[in-house]
Amino acid sequence: MKFSHIVAVLSAPLAVAALPAAAEQDVSSTLLEARQNRRPTPCVRKTDPAPTQEETDARFAEFVEVFVGSRKNISRAFEFINHNPMAQNGHASAWSILGNMWGGIQHRYIRSTIRGNMSWVNYSAPGFGTIVDRFRWEGGCIVEHWDQGERYPARK
Repeated sequence: MKFSHIVAVLSAPLAVAALPAAAEQDVSSTLLEARQNRRPTPCVRKTDPAPTQEETDARFAEFVEVFVGSRKNISRAFEFINHNPMAQNGHASAWSILGNMWGGIQHRYIRSTIRGNMSWVNYSAPGFGTIVDRFRWEGGCIVEHWDQGERYPARK
């Protein structure tokens, strides 16, 4: 994600805050958004026994659904260490960047795949274009993330 994109997305809520509150505000969607944006507990790696490839594949499928899929919920998806050069590493740093803005971005899921301990999610978002995120899995958790210049892998 480019720095200019981060600034644009982070400043967008300020413009909305300047508008008068609508009397018809949907309380249920506000409560849902608040619940989804709670700071999550980091994933605990499973080591003994380590998860099977099938278990990791299932966890990846769940992650895709709550990251950019039909059940989008950033709190549930947030089990990775951020490796974006514009952000510091770590769960807390990544959460401080994505936690408040992710729910307001209209993602369009394109595709996803997992090969061994590496997975890719391809999606688009207004203002960002087409994005490929790559994740490394360890012990059933996402432990590394890349999103700078990533390419979706060719079919085998």
